[in-house]
Amino acid sequence: MKTLNFRLLAIILASFILIPGCKDKDEKEVSKFVGNFVISEAKLAEALTVPIVEVPGNLTVPVGTDITQAIQTALLSAVNCSSPDKSYVELREDFSMYFSCEGLNPLNAGTWEEVSATSLKLNMNSAAIPSLPTGFVLTVTDIVKVTGGLTGITSVPLPKAMIAGMIASMQLTLSPSAPDIFMVKISIEFTKK
Repeated sequence: MKTLNFRLLAIILASFILIPGCKDKDEKEVSKFVGNFVISEAKLAEALTVPIVEVPGNLTVPVGTDITQAIQTALLSAVNCSSPDKSYVELREDFSMYFSCEGLNPLNAGTWEEVSATSLKLNMNSAAIPSLPTGFVLTVTDIVKVTGGLTGITSVPLPKAMIAGMIASMQLTLSPSAPDIFMVKISIEFTKK
């Protein structure tokens, strides 16, 4: 009788050990989008036409033009950082999104969604984009995982003042008829921090 009880006890103990081990296989895999990302490169994916005062009346900025610094400034301007390359986007497991600067407290910037394996939606609030009181949804498509990060395509709103500043370095003047916001289609690279 004592032998039977020990065998039963051994079977019960073994089942307690094996059952929790099976649960590990059923746990959800963490998204490839979770992490801290620096905007390391941004280039025009479509030519940008800017109305100017000077003849012939329009400036065409060609595909492939590097606008990394302008995009870092436009998207991360709410984070006061000594250098744009020290600013980064935090995509957390709970689907919250923060903008951060090395050594400073992160700014709650909104939420994010994994639309598909190749598409990501960033729901930026007005704290993240102070010039847009209702916030802004930025969708990044055609995402490819590359060594050290992700690349994709998106459209970013750039304010008239930013475009005017960019062309001022070329000694050109933005036309008064220019729109308040320019939607700029870009290819963007996020390097995992």
